[in-house]
Amino acid sequence: MSQHRPFIPQNKPRLWVIFMLAGLIGMGAGLLGFLAAWFGLPWLSAPLIIVFFACWGTAAVSWFGFAFGMLTGRYSKLVARPWKEQVW
Repeated sequence: MSQHRPFIPQNKPRLWVIFMLAGLIGMGAGLLGFLAAWFGLPWLSAPLIIVFFACWGTAAVSWFGFAFGMLTGRYSKLVARPWKEQVW
């Protein structure tokens, strides 16, 4: 049988996980918002575009936090831990 693997990786910092999830959700919302605008559905495209910008803003902030952590060596001794115990 297969072993259970968590969806969120346990050997990555929290800021990296937030960056990846926010970026992927933002890309999906942006694509759906573009398609809704293409088909003339402004009531659907406007909220999706707002989600797109919110997700990409979150991704940008978390990327800068992750890059700062990498440059300062915060993640040099990173070990696999549950999400609640992982390093930011």
